[in-house]
Amino acid sequence: MWQTSREPHAFLMRAPQCLYFATFGGITFPSNLPLGHHEKLKGSTQMGQEEHSVLVVDDNQDVRDLVVHILSADGFHVYAAVDGENALAILNSNKVDLVLLDVMMPGMSGLDVLNEIRNGSNKKIREIPVMMITAKSSTEDIDKALALGANSYVVKPFRGTTIREKVRTILELPFNG
Repeated sequence: MWQTSREPHAFLMRAPQCLYFATFGGITFPSNLPLGHHEKLKGSTQMGQEEHSVLVVDDNQDVRDLVVHILSADGFHVYAAVDGENALAILNSNKVDLVLLDVMMPGMSGLDVLNEIRNGSNKKIREIPVMMITAKSSTEDIDKALALGANSYVVKPFRGTTIREKVRTILELPFNG
């Protein structure tokens, strides 16, 4: 009775009750946005998010693809980076309104990237909001990221609606659940 569709490293299942789940890397994330749903939202001017660009930085391709899917389905222009160096290159050459940043990455950690955004030589990127998305959930980890200038913090695993709601809140856009 389940319907499935495949993308690289991803499966989307639709239950008969129209509950959606995206499974990535063995972790299932509830989502109310099925694959392909973005086609219904693209070009929508009523929500006003089409002019907003978001950068997703995560070394885990499954998580990165999931977050890109959630935000693309909601009509955002989404850049993706696999590591801190690529993230900074994208930030230095594109207009980005929000960064979603993993903490644990090879090379530059997310906290190193956050520090470079807030204190680096490029003054144009210093005010870009940054939302951490990470498995690190201790109070010390959260406090450290917020002290370095993170605007928000989400612990993995997460719900798609949590990402959408926090992104819309940071960008001051309406959220319709």
